[in-house]
Amino acid sequence: MPLNKLQKREVNPAVVTVGDEILYGERRNLNQEWLLSTLWNLGCPATTAVMLPDDESSISSSIKRLKEQDHLPILTSGGIGGTHDDVTRQGIAAALNLPLARHDECFEFLKARYGPDFTPQRERMTQLPKGCELIDNPIGAPGFYIGGVYAFPGFPNMLRPMAELVLSSILPHEQADEQATINVSLPLPEWSIAMEVESFSKQFPPCQVGVYPSTKQYSRETTIRLRYPSGQKEIRLSFEALILSFEQTLAVTARWSSADDPQK
Repeated sequence: MPLNKLQKREVNPAVVTVGDEILYGERRNLNQEWLLSTLWNLGCPATTAVMLPDDESSISSSIKRLKEQDHLPILTSGGIGGTHDDVTRQGIAAALNLPLARHDECFEFLKARYGPDFTPQRERMTQLPKGCELIDNPIGAPGFYIGGVYAFPGFPNMLRPMAELVLSSILPHEQADEQATINVSLPLPEWSIAMEVESFSKQFPPCQVGVYPSTKQYSRETTIRLRYPSGQKEIRLSFEALILSFEQTLAVTARWSSADDPQK
């Protein structure tokens, strides 16, 4: 499975999860959550995440649009099995203007794995976009990749080791600037600190700052979440100074709820 390393300037990840059961809220989208978190932790956060139905046209048009927007890699999960509603292979092939063709290596692998249980339905999994390469799956049918699109099965226990292998192979090492997250809760309404937090955010463009008021009725608590490249200590120190200023001027006590708590 030769996987080529991407250039730093090329990396613009998109995550695509396919499945009616996910789109309709019948099943939690664990693959999307895991892929987004993993990309973030690797210092290559996704810029787009899409949930799609088991529909060839929807998959094809979405992949085309992501390609036009220069997303790379495009990571898809779900819809590459052998049942009638597994149409991700077809959608990707259509998006890339490729025919489906029997992948001989995949065919021989699945034939050997399933033996007498290699049914016509399972044989469908060998019909892949022409010219694609396989992604090894230690416990099931392989995934595949072509044209910057990497297709994984929808089972989380299969996807995770496969995606870890792919991402470690294709993401440039210099791109991987580890990310840190600090959560601080203050017994204050969000409007009382919004201007200062906005000013801080503008001062440090590499970081992302979220302001999240409590959803509990009558609660005045607000959580500030700082996401920043862990190597940039100036951001962290300035954030700590900001929180200290709130404590001193507004007579409150901050609660640091992450492992990055400087009080620990």
